[in-house]
Amino acid sequence: MTFKRFYHFVIGITVINYAMMLFYTTPILRAESGGLWPLGIRITGYDLADALAYNAALSDEGRQLYVTTQAMLDTLFPALLALTLMLTIYQLAPKLPALFLTPLAGALFYYYENAAINQILVGTGPDAGLVEMASLLTTLKFASIALSLMIILWLWRKGKARG
Repeated sequence: MTFKRFYHFVIGITVINYAMMLFYTTPILRAESGGLWPLGIRITGYDLADALAYNAALSDEGRQLYVTTQAMLDTLFPALLALTLMLTIYQLAPKLPALFLTPLAGALFYYYENAAINQILVGTGPDAGLVEMASLLTTLKFASIALSLMIILWLWRKGKARG
Protein backbone atom coordinates (compact mmCIF):
# COMPACT_ATOMS: atom_id res chain seq x y z
CA MET A 1 0.00 0.00 0.00
CA THR A 2 1.39 3.36 -0.97
CA PHE A 3 1.62 6.26 1.46
CA LYS A 4 -1.12 8.09 -0.41
CA ARG A 5 -3.51 5.13 -0.20
CA PHE A 6 -2.74 4.60 3.49
CA TYR A 7 -3.22 8.31 4.16
CA HIS A 8 -6.62 8.33 2.43
CA PHE A 9 -7.63 5.13 4.23
CA VAL A 10 -6.79 6.66 7.63
CA ILE A 11 -8.68 9.86 6.78
CA GLY A 12 -11.70 7.80 5.68
CA ILE A 13 -11.78 5.70 8.85
CA THR A 14 -11.33 8.84 10.98
CA VAL A 15 -14.22 10.62 9.22
CA ILE A 16 -16.50 7.57 9.56
CA ASN A 17 -15.68 7.26 13.27
CA TYR A 18 -16.29 10.97 13.86
CA ALA A 19 -19.52 10.93 11.85
CA MET A 20 -20.84 8.04 13.95
CA MET A 21 -20.20 10.05 17.11
CA LEU A 22 -21.55 13.28 15.66
CA PHE A 23 -24.70 11.93 14.01
CA TYR A 24 -25.47 8.81 16.07
CA THR A 25 -24.21 8.72 19.66
CA THR A 26 -24.14 12.46 20.46
CA PRO A 27 -27.80 13.08 19.53
CA ILE A 28 -28.87 10.06 21.59
CA LEU A 29 -26.74 11.12 24.56
CA ARG A 30 -28.28 14.60 24.35
CA ALA A 31 -31.79 13.17 24.20
CA GLU A 32 -31.04 10.83 27.11
CA SER A 33 -29.81 13.76 29.24
CA GLY A 34 -32.63 16.18 28.65
CA GLY A 35 -30.78 18.05 25.90
CA LEU A 36 -27.52 18.60 27.80
CA TRP A 37 -24.26 18.40 25.85
CA PRO A 38 -21.93 15.53 26.83
CA LEU A 39 -19.04 16.72 28.98
CA GLY A 40 -16.33 15.86 26.45
CA ILE A 41 -17.89 18.13 23.82
CA ARG A 42 -17.89 21.26 25.98
CA ILE A 43 -14.97 23.11 24.40
CA THR A 44 -14.66 25.69 27.18
CA GLY A 45 -14.90 23.08 29.92
CA TYR A 46 -17.37 22.62 32.74
CA ASP A 47 -17.60 22.88 36.50
CA LEU A 48 -18.84 20.64 39.29
CA ALA A 49 -22.42 21.90 38.94
CA ASP A 50 -22.38 21.07 35.20
CA ALA A 51 -21.00 17.58 35.84
CA LEU A 52 -23.52 16.92 38.62
CA ALA A 53 -26.38 18.10 36.39
CA TYR A 54 -25.25 15.97 33.45
CA ASN A 55 -24.66 12.92 35.65
CA ALA A 56 -28.11 13.28 37.23
CA ALA A 57 -29.90 13.92 33.94
CA LEU A 58 -28.31 11.06 31.97
CA SER A 59 -30.73 8.15 31.79
CA ASP A 60 -29.76 4.52 32.32
CA GLU A 61 -30.11 3.97 28.56
CA GLY A 62 -27.82 6.93 27.88
CA ARG A 63 -25.29 5.67 30.38
CA GLN A 64 -25.41 2.22 28.73
CA LEU A 65 -24.81 3.80 25.30
CA TYR A 66 -21.92 5.77 26.78
CA VAL A 67 -20.14 2.70 28.22
CA THR A 68 -20.66 0.62 25.08
CA THR A 69 -20.89 2.31 21.68
CA GLN A 70 -19.60 5.77 22.63
CA ALA A 71 -16.71 4.32 24.64
CA MET A 72 -15.66 2.14 21.69
CA LEU A 73 -15.83 5.02 19.21
CA ASP A 74 -14.09 7.38 21.65
CA THR A 75 -11.32 4.83 22.20
CA LEU A 76 -10.53 4.67 18.49
CA PHE A 77 -11.00 8.33 17.63
CA PRO A 78 -8.07 9.96 19.50
CA ALA A 79 -5.55 7.62 17.85
CA LEU A 80 -7.19 7.99 14.43
CA LEU A 81 -7.30 11.77 14.70
CA ALA A 82 -3.70 11.98 15.91
CA LEU A 83 -2.56 9.71 13.08
CA THR A 84 -4.50 11.76 10.51
CA LEU A 85 -2.99 15.01 11.78
CA MET A 86 0.52 13.52 12.01
CA LEU A 87 0.36 12.11 8.47
CA THR A 88 -0.85 15.48 7.20
CA ILE A 89 2.00 17.26 8.97
CA TYR A 90 4.43 14.67 7.61
CA GLN A 91 3.18 15.27 4.09
CA LEU A 92 3.68 19.01 4.46
CA ALA A 93 6.92 19.00 6.48
CA PRO A 94 8.63 15.59 6.58
CA LYS A 95 11.80 17.09 8.05
CA LEU A 96 10.02 18.55 11.09
CA PRO A 97 8.97 15.49 13.14
CA ALA A 98 8.87 17.57 16.35
CA LEU A 99 5.57 18.98 15.06
CA PHE A 100 4.07 15.50 15.60
CA LEU A 101 4.12 16.20 19.33
CA THR A 102 1.07 18.46 19.14
CA PRO A 103 -1.35 15.81 17.80
CA LEU A 104 0.23 13.22 20.11
CA ALA A 105 -0.35 15.49 23.10
CA GLY A 106 -3.93 15.96 21.96
CA ALA A 107 -4.47 12.19 21.85
CA LEU A 108 -3.01 11.79 25.35
CA PHE A 109 -5.23 14.57 26.71
CA TYR A 110 -8.18 12.90 24.97
CA TYR A 111 -7.50 9.47 26.51
CA TYR A 112 -7.00 10.88 30.01
CA GLU A 113 -10.14 12.99 29.58
CA ASN A 114 -12.11 9.87 28.57
CA ALA A 115 -10.90 8.05 31.68
CA ALA A 116 -11.87 10.97 33.91
CA ILE A 117 -15.33 11.35 32.34
CA ASN A 118 -15.87 7.61 32.61
CA GLN A 119 -15.08 7.88 36.32
CA ILE A 120 -17.58 10.74 36.63
CA LEU A 121 -20.38 8.92 34.80
CA VAL A 122 -19.98 5.27 35.79
CA GLY A 123 -17.35 5.23 38.50
CA THR A 124 -17.20 7.12 41.75
CA GLY A 125 -19.24 10.03 40.41
CA PRO A 126 -18.32 13.69 40.20
CA ASP A 127 -16.19 15.36 42.85
CA ALA A 128 -14.58 18.78 42.60
CA GLY A 129 -11.02 17.56 41.93
CA LEU A 130 -11.99 14.96 39.35
CA VAL A 131 -14.27 17.39 37.50
CA GLU A 132 -11.61 20.11 37.51
CA MET A 133 -9.07 17.68 36.06
CA ALA A 134 -11.53 16.33 33.45
CA SER A 135 -12.52 19.86 32.41
CA LEU A 136 -8.88 20.91 32.05
CA LEU A 137 -8.18 17.82 29.94
CA THR A 138 -11.20 18.63 27.75
CA THR A 139 -9.96 22.16 27.06
CA LEU A 140 -6.38 20.95 26.52
CA LYS A 141 -7.67 18.33 24.05
CA PHE A 142 -9.45 20.98 22.01
CA ALA A 143 -6.50 23.38 22.26
CA SER A 144 -4.14 20.68 20.96
CA ILE A 145 -6.45 19.86 18.07
CA ALA A 146 -6.78 23.57 17.20
CA LEU A 147 -3.00 24.05 17.41
CA SER A 148 -2.45 21.01 15.17
CA LEU A 149 -4.86 22.43 12.60
CA MET A 150 -3.15 25.84 12.77
CA ILE A 151 0.22 24.15 12.20
CA ILE A 152 -1.20 22.33 9.17
CA LEU A 153 -2.69 25.53 7.79
CA TRP A 154 0.60 27.39 8.33
CA LEU A 155 2.62 24.62 6.64
CA TRP A 156 0.16 24.45 3.75
CA ARG A 157 0.28 28.23 3.21
CA LYS A 158 4.06 28.21 3.51
CA GLY A 159 4.28 25.46 0.89
CA LYS A 160 1.79 27.21 -1.38
CA ALA A 161 3.79 30.44 -1.16
CA ARG A 162 6.90 28.59 -2.33
CA GLY A 163 5.06 27.50 -5.38
